Amino acid sequence: MGQLPRLALHRGWSGRGGQTRNPYALDRNPSGSSSGSGVAVSANLCAAALGTETDGSIVSPATANGIVGLKPTLGLVSRSGITPIAHSQDTAGPMTRTVADAALLLGVLAGTDPRDPATSSCPALPDYPATLDPAGLKGARLGVVRNCFGFSETVDHLMEESLAALRHLGAELVDPLELANLGKYDDSELEVLLYEFKADLNSYLAGRPGAPVQSLAELIAFNETHAEQELPYFDQDILVKAQAKGISPAPIICWPWRKTTASRAAKASTPC
Repeated sequence: MGQLPRLALHRGWSGRGGQTRNPYALDRNPSGSSSGSGVAVSANLCAAALGTETDGSIVSPATANGIVGLKPTLGLVSRSGITPIAHSQDTAGPMTRTVADAALLLGVLAGTDPRDPATSSCPALPDYPATLDPAGLKGARLGVVRNCFGFSETVDHLMEESLAALRHLGAELVDPLELANLGKYDDSELEVLLYEFKADLNSYLAGRPGAPVQSLAELIAFNETHAEQELPYFDQDILVKAQAKGISPAPIICWPWRKTTASRAAKASTPC
């Protein structure tokens, strides 16, 4: 299939499996980080798949590969056993070819798990497939955020066709809806993510004694030692920035990967 153009290599790289490719155009970005799940569903390699998302890692590859992706409310689906990034944002969710399949899979995934305290307040779950309504768009008010348009004429054209379809199905479009604060809190979100990434990943790795690395620092060193295999296209800037953080200025509970109280985390000489 040849070498991907440099600009297309945005997501989907794995030192073990190589570059994941968009099934609709092999030189296009499959997006990520749940690239494999999105591509597998899109290419009919499976009926459904699971993705994990901190900030866009389900919905973005779902968009890029033409499937349905849903990021559930945090605490609806257990994250036990999933490699963490930031506990205030991480969750797993369904990636499917249809909305009906997403509803079925969400019904299987959702529920309480004693290994993930975030699920302890999970409400009584509805029958998700039973809530599907072919006429559900009638009377729905949907905002059209126009300051997210304009980066591609082709995409804008497809969006206009989609908006017309929504109107035809009875939706009321609030158009335009400008979000004055769009992007305003990106730096603050990243700062929280970096602190949580260091604490949560260290806690997760410490609970896996057989893992070849036991900390974020060891992971960074491993990648540097094996840079030809692990870092041929991307650096590890986020990992390095996270490692530079100290203990969070606010108490962090490193769950669900290892039971660590906020007081222990605050008093520890190293992050949990």
